[in-house]
Amino acid sequence: MRVDVIDGFDALVQLRDNWDAVYAADPEAQYFMSWPWIAGWFKRLRYQWLVLAARQDASSGYVGFFPLQLRTERAGDGTFHNELRTGGGYFAGYAGFLCKPDVQDAVVQAFAEHMKRLNWAKLHLENIFLSPRRLNAFLKEFSAPEFLTGKVRRPDDGDGIDHDIYVYVNLPGDWEEFLSDRLGAATRKTARRTLRAIDDASEYRVTNVTAATLERDLRTLLQLWENQWGAKLAARYHPGLPQAMMNNFRNMLRCAFEDDALYLPVLWQGDNPIGVQATLIDRKNRALVGMLNGRDLAVKKPAPGFTLHLYSIRWAIQNGFAVYDLQTGDFSYKYDFGGLERRIECLLVSTASRRNLRDRLESRSLPVVLARAKALHQAGDLEAAVRACRQILAADPSHVQGLRLLQQLDAARRAILPQNLSVAARLHQAGNLAAAAKIYREILDVEPGRFDVRYLLGVIFLQQQRYGEAEWQLARAIEINPNVAAAHYNRGLALVKLDRMQDALASLDNCIGLEPSRSQALALRTAALKAIGHASAPVA
Repeated sequence: MRVDVIDGFDALVQLRDNWDAVYAADPEAQYFMSWPWIAGWFKRLRYQWLVLAARQDASSGYVGFFPLQLRTERAGDGTFHNELRTGGGYFAGYAGFLCKPDVQDAVVQAFAEHMKRLNWAKLHLENIFLSPRRLNAFLKEFSAPEFLTGKVRRPDDGDGIDHDIYVYVNLPGDWEEFLSDRLGAATRKTARRTLRAIDDASEYRVTNVTAATLERDLRTLLQLWENQWGAKLAARYHPGLPQAMMNNFRNMLRCAFEDDALYLPVLWQGDNPIGVQATLIDRKNRALVGMLNGRDLAVKKPAPGFTLHLYSIRWAIQNGFAVYDLQTGDFSYKYDFGGLERRIECLLVSTASRRNLRDRLESRSLPVVLARAKALHQAGDLEAAVRACRQILAADPSHVQGLRLLQQLDAARRAILPQNLSVAARLHQAGNLAAAAKIYREILDVEPGRFDVRYLLGVIFLQQQRYGEAEWQLARAIEINPNVAAAHYNRGLALVKLDRMQDALASLDNCIGLEPSRSQALALRTAALKAIGHASAPVA
């Protein structure tokens, strides 16, 4: 099985017929894996994306598709790494991949093997909806000790709702059968009264979306949704989250409408819209899939949400649909319609090291890292920009723009070395050893042959009782300039602390040779000769 990588929109467009054929043949396919949904999401996605496309040989058509997002994230240590995410988007209730059933085992293995050739640290399988056979076959290819797999806990809104539970309703072929078999007596009575009020159209009515009303209906839906959820989401997560979500909802619902896959009834009381429900039409699976709803919180009777669910279920039954999918969350109202449960989880596959495979960036992400390195440069964070450039060059040693930016950064860092050394010295004298050591390291990164800086860094390590690092730095300083007695003395002190007495004596002899009257060195040499490994001496 051969796997190609599709990462351009024009190429994705050319795959439409092939994709549709695999989608039609796959019994596990659902609307969020359809070409219109994936293409609509990828066209507007501000992150990079790619599609793994499997085929049996170079001349045959594709028999499987795995859409993925490629993210470039920055870790706490300032380095960049790549993450892969299922490609349907945060607004896809279900995610996974497509394949023809007669070759699914080979396709699953091919996808996994190719994915391991990419460079990434995390693979997010969000809302993964695959049969146990497919999912287990895929996950077993990412086994310990190289990989770790676990469940991701969804955010807890504090309302006791389990969002791993998805609720759906199996629909009979007759509306009256649904009323009598699925609803309790009280709910059934309310349902009849509610729909009768709409059918009479005296005070309440329902309109369905058309090309002429699409923008108005979407605007109404999103305004009602924002009134209900905007402030809560902004306070809990991020002030810009509600607007970002509404932009994505608007884009994807437009795509669904263009695909003739949007059922969007609006409930009116007179001239006032009091509820809107956006539902996706999954004709392949004869399902209506709940996407988004909004309601006027001031209206209690008839309850707009309950009313629109009833209206939609009746429409679904009348039009031959078999499933009404209420999606995520075990909210109590969903069971009023005879709701059944299935569990849809978010899983995370990560490298055991939490670093990219082969410890290098995915080549497709290099333009993103370069842009972020330039932004770090403009913000004055030269060291972070240098680290980003070095990651680029580790992935592509001949990367022209990365080399050019690194040269610019090195020149900028050299220009401020005296200022940085002055700052580090003040911090060192004030006892802020960690901050001083950080600057000393940054200076050595630009000019590794600086004796004074390497010596001072070695002294800091002595003060921090990090004797191995102290000895290493002081030895490098002595290689640069062997004629400074204090460097030999302090290295001898570090060696005594490391219980390397013979090496310590040699270093102290060098100190005394340069400065015969240095009492500290004479005393420490005597102590070393007596093999008193715990002798202490002041740092020069």
